[in-house]
Amino acid sequence: MTKSRKILGFIGLVLALFMGALDATIVNIALPNIMEDLHTGLTDTSWVATIYVLAMSVFIITVSKLADIYGRKLVMLIGVVIFGIFSFACMVADSLLLLIIFRFFQGIGGAILTPIVLPMGIELLGKENTSRIAAIMGTFSALAAAGGPVIGGLIVHWTTYHWIFGINVPIAIFAFLMILVGTKESYDLKISKNIDWLGIIFLTCTLGGLIFGLLEGHEYGWASQTIIASFIISVVGLFFLCLTEGRVKSPIIDLNLFKESTFTSSSLIYMIFGFAIIVPSLILNYFLQNVRNYSALHSAYLIIPTSLAIVVGMPLATKMYQKISARLLISIGLVITASGLFMLSLIQYNTSQSFIVCCNVVIGLGLGFMAMSLTSSVKYLPINKSGIGSGIVNASRYIGQAIGMALLVTILNSNVNVAKTQIKETAYNQIEKRVLSTDVKKVAKKEISKTFDTTKKNNSISTKQSNMVEAIKIAAQKTDNLPEPKKGSNYRKIYDANQLLINGVETVSSSVPQLSTSLKTISGGQAKVGTAIKLLAQKDELASALKVIVKEKNEQLSRAFDNVFIVGAVIVLICTPLALMTEKRKDE
Repeated sequence: MTKSRKILGFIGLVLALFMGALDATIVNIALPNIMEDLHTGLTDTSWVATIYVLAMSVFIITVSKLADIYGRKLVMLIGVVIFGIFSFACMVADSLLLLIIFRFFQGIGGAILTPIVLPMGIELLGKENTSRIAAIMGTFSALAAAGGPVIGGLIVHWTTYHWIFGINVPIAIFAFLMILVGTKESYDLKISKNIDWLGIIFLTCTLGGLIFGLLEGHEYGWASQTIIASFIISVVGLFFLCLTEGRVKSPIIDLNLFKESTFTSSSLIYMIFGFAIIVPSLILNYFLQNVRNYSALHSAYLIIPTSLAIVVGMPLATKMYQKISARLLISIGLVITASGLFMLSLIQYNTSQSFIVCCNVVIGLGLGFMAMSLTSSVKYLPINKSGIGSGIVNASRYIGQAIGMALLVTILNSNVNVAKTQIKETAYNQIEKRVLSTDVKKVAKKEISKTFDTTKKNNSISTKQSNMVEAIKIAAQKTDNLPEPKKGSNYRKIYDANQLLINGVETVSSSVPQLSTSLKTISGGQAKVGTAIKLLAQKDELASALKVIVKEKNEQLSRAFDNVFIVGAVIVLICTPLALMTEKRKDE
């Protein structure tokens, strides 16, 4: 095969990989648009995002095995067709149920695309180029994962959410033709043609139960029967999987692969990679949109430096790999990533956008170095095992993402509830000590309770805050039972002077009956002035109270997110020793 055809085929593989990884994160930013168009709720609509990751995670290892048996090129082409067809189906779906079903099959297509790319690339360009191939694949995979919200935001901003799915169709066509022309078929020649159906069932139960429980735990409740049953199914599936895989001739997962410490350690590092990428793409995105009230597109612009830094970081690490061991490079990546996450914990409500960009650049560089674990994972595996090895490594990344979403979102929910309680207490105190009418205090406390309700699962309170302020302002416009301005204030001095005028007019009116009619009009006008003064005084008191409440809200919610960033940093940092086992020493 000519060099130009090989390059063409490799580009097709990269496009296929990019599509599969991109659709795992691109949809999240469009969920509000899907809700509005299909008239559905957030809980049901979130399945559009969840079902894709679930399908990918569950089938990614099984597909790798089937590709080793029946031919990687054949299975890859089938995967591209499935992905393209169901991308179009998602684009034209006119109901939420159909969209979720089509996304499930699109996820199966994504599960086919992701793991087979690496072994096909190695077969195409040679095992001696494994590090470069893995670097390119890892770069585009990470770029797709981190850039999903950005690309999704741009598409939704300029077109409609339907094109989030539709954009895959022309890419799938080009990828199909390039792979068809520019690659050759490859198999695991040592593998049995018998399919371990029992192993597939147990593996599906193991991964399906685990991923579903992790992704939906915060929605159903970690102690709910559904989630407990999900984890039980996963544990039972794992037990029987381990029991059967050692007894069959052609297991779905060759457990002997895990005896290679470099493969096992690299898989765990890639899992941490998936965990860490959730912080900028999900948690920071929540902060920017729900605390700083940025638009989805504005938030995406601040997060995209993560993707760009990954594009720089992984090729740089690959170049350094010629002189520096993978152990050191991956260790450096873990430390840099943890440092970037610690930097995020310094962010406050009024922190400059340039600092946020710097944090994301540091995180992206670290992730680029961490992605070297993709190279080290297959370096010491036989070339015929690179397919199933790639499947396991990629599955570990999606498991890491699911763990990140489950753990970090759960901690965030807890922190936000604590913050809401503190904000509510401060708000109540502010309203109580201010000189406000009874009606305004009643409405304010009711709206504060609704806005900072800790029983709600949705952390976004920006819309509720606007509704709260509007309701309080309406109540503050009423003239019934207005209190006198606060003693010692300028409004009180003006009010007292006005009262003296009113009293003087009444005195003159009683002394000179002939002027009573004219003075009555003046007295009525002075009374209106007094009411206006009380309204202005109440407005000023209310503005001061709301200013304190909003400041407390921003500080407390910023602190809630900061704690999550710290947890993420600590978890990444304590996994650094794993990097020491990702490559064999020279004397081994």
